Amino acid sequence: MSKEYWFARRFPVGDPRNAFAPVHWKGFAVAGIFVAALVIGAIAFSWMAASGYLMQGAVVFITAAAVGGGWFITVATAKGAPRV
Repeated sequence: MSKEYWFARRFPVGDPRNAFAPVHWKGFAVAGIFVAALVIGAIAFSWMAASGYLMQGAVVFITAAAVGGGWFITVATAKGAPRV
């Protein structure tokens, strides 16, 4: 049984640029969802700041960024190619 990897390392193990990149359509979808979370948080922040609720807007954006980023990191780690 082969495992399906959504992300792979862009550089060899040991390189200081230790980064994952999507290599499957599901990986690209995960990255797109992360970007969408940031865009939605930015729109909510802009709208709330224009309405006079700057701090609440900042909290909404920070929450959206933290949830989206945490989810992205979790999925990339779980579905990424192992270190070999």
